[in-house]
Amino acid sequence: MAVNIKKIDAASPDKEILEQAARLINKGEVVVCPTDTGYAFAANALDTRAIAKVFHLKGRSYSNPIHIAVSSIDEAGKYALVDATARFLAGRYLPGALTLVMPRKETVPSMLVAGLDTIGIRIPDNPAILRLAEMTGHPLTTTSANVSGRPGAYTVEEVEAQLGENIRDVPLILDQGPVRVRELSTIIDLTVSPPQLIRQGRISWLELRDVLKRFQNPQE
Repeated sequence: MAVNIKKIDAASPDKEILEQAARLINKGEVVVCPTDTGYAFAANALDTRAIAKVFHLKGRSYSNPIHIAVSSIDEAGKYALVDATARFLAGRYLPGALTLVMPRKETVPSMLVAGLDTIGIRIPDNPAILRLAEMTGHPLTTTSANVSGRPGAYTVEEVEAQLGENIRDVPLILDQGPVRVRELSTIIDLTVSPPQLIRQGRISWLELRDVLKRFQNPQE
């Protein structure tokens, strides 16, 4: 079966193509969508059957949680306990390459987060996935469209090469061309005090730590 690949403009993706992708996601399918840090598997993060498809496509262990993408920090409040620190960081850095780990709400399936009480939330700096989240009305999985243990996918060709025959299980790929900045998002844990770095990515932890210190201790 031929892979259904739709070319989209990175800055202004075609509305009809995004609507097609949104319909598929709302039916429980997994599509491949660009983000600001690479190509990702975008599925309804509240649908356990869709989540299972993502784990299968990646060959990912269920002990490894998957983060979600939402369109705004207000939307994040439906799925996580968003405090003042999270709102401050969102106002300063998001949309962007920052993942905020926060206490999850029960609306988030346990399967998605390996049974943890936390959820990693992204607001990627990419119009396609942000508009898909708005159109579907759901948080979307935002895990890289690669096979677990292999490099991230920054072009559709890399996605196809890694997935092999499993590409047949992806009904639509949105192709905006190469994602040129090949850096991951920085992940910080906001469930502890002070916040802790989980993964260094595009946004400097040294900068974040300094910004957080000034936010939490404004008189210093």
